[in-house]
Parts: sequence; structure tokens; C-alpha cells
Amino acid sequence: MKNIFITSIFLSSLVYSSSLSPAEITEMISKIKKERAGISIEKLEDTVSPFIIKVEEVKEVKEENLTKEEKIVTVIKKVIVETNYTLSAILNHAAFINKKWYKKGSKIDQYKIIYIGKETVTLKSSEKKRTLSLKKKKHIKLH
Repeated sequence: MKNIFITSIFLSSLVYSSSLSPAEITEMISKIKKERAGISIEKLEDTVSPFIIKVEEVKEVKEENLTKEEKIVTVIKKVIVETNYTLSAILNHAAFINKKWYKKGSKIDQYKIIYIGKETVTLKSSEKKRTLSLKKKKHIKLH
């Protein structure tokens, strides 16, 4: 018991003796407040948007007349635009999406309808799945 008491006093004295002085704290705060250099506007404008995909396309040319260095390589920037699908209603295992009725197994653009539930519809393409939900309507009480 005596050992625990002596150890706790020793540890508490270490904690209090190692505390920082107000001058040291002020110095640390002044270092934190220094203005930091961010990215320049020029570098920011040169960054590639995450919504653009770079695709390399090699144009075929007759190799008998050209060396490997003479092959033409072009980079095409392709913007991917995702179509908005609005689920307006679900009735008798059919979904009303973008003002047209669809059943399970129907195709919408690159998607196939794989599930029609009470409030959601799941679309699947070769690359990804999307789930559409019915919007909840707010009921307004009239007096």
C-alpha cells in the first residue's frame, strides 16, 4: 500500500513538473498561426478533373513503312454524364421511371431492371448497380 502511494506521488510530481510555461505555449501557438503556402492557381488549373477519364487510342498505321517512334498516339478526354432516373410510381410489379412503365428484366439505356420492390427499384449494368427510391410526399393538412 505504501509503495502504491509513493509511486502515485512520484508520477504526479513528474506530470506537473513537465508542464509547459506560458511563454512556450505562446511560441507554439505563433508557429501554428503562420500562414501556410497552398497550391498556386496555375497548378490548380492544371489539375485533371476527377470526372474526366483519359483513354489512350493508338491509330493503326502500316508498320512496314514506319518505325515504332512514328506511331501516332492521341489522348481523348471523355466526359461521362450519368443519366438521372426518376422513379415516380410502383404498381403491379411495374415501375414508372422517367415517364415510362417498365417491368423486371426490362432494359433502360445500359441498365437492366433486376428488382422491383414496394419502394425501390434496382438497376444493374455490367459496371455498377443503382437503386432508385420513391420520394416521400409531405402531407399538408388543410383546415
